[in-house]
Amino acid sequence: MKIENRTSARPTKALAYLFALTGCIAIGSTYLGVASRPAFMALVVVVAIAKVRLVAADFLGLRGRGSPIYPALIAWAMTILSMALLKTLASGTFL
Repeated sequence: MKIENRTSARPTKALAYLFALTGCIAIGSTYLGVASRPAFMALVVVVAIAKVRLVAADFLGLRGRGSPIYPALIAWAMTILSMALLKTLASGTFL
């Protein structure tokens, strides 16, 4: 009986996605720039959440396990990101 390890390609694929998402931020900062800071902030928020989900699911091996730590990690990251975003909005430095 042959046992396959189906999770071996996931970290490699996730790493490629992480690099692609980082490229999205670089391209977004170039094209959105100063003219559309709120749109750029929204892009950063979406990419940050996607990166956290990828790292938690693939690098930590929590994909499909039903572990209670996976949603807790996502909620923690969203909380920290929300606090940083609210601080930026409150200070008015995004304009």
